[in-house]
Amino acid sequence: MPVWCPKCNAMLPEGLETCPRCGARLGKAIDQTTDDIEPNRSDIFWLSAYTIGIVLIPILIGLAIGLVCILLFVSR
Repeated sequence: MPVWCPKCNAMLPEGLETCPRCGARLGKAIDQTTDDIEPNRSDIFWLSAYTIGIVLIPILIGLAIGLVCILLFVSR
């Protein structure tokens, strides 16, 4: 997976210690994987809102259909 230089934003292969384009030391920041990244509060909030939306929308649609059916049945 390619990585990016933090100074010049050049795309680089993994395992380099310095950027060949600008000479910046890459160090540990270049070796991070997605497993090491911790989500922040904003990420957790939006993931929760997205998940709740996916769950609640079908439930609300089902309740609305049920309510319409009940109202149609009672009005006869």
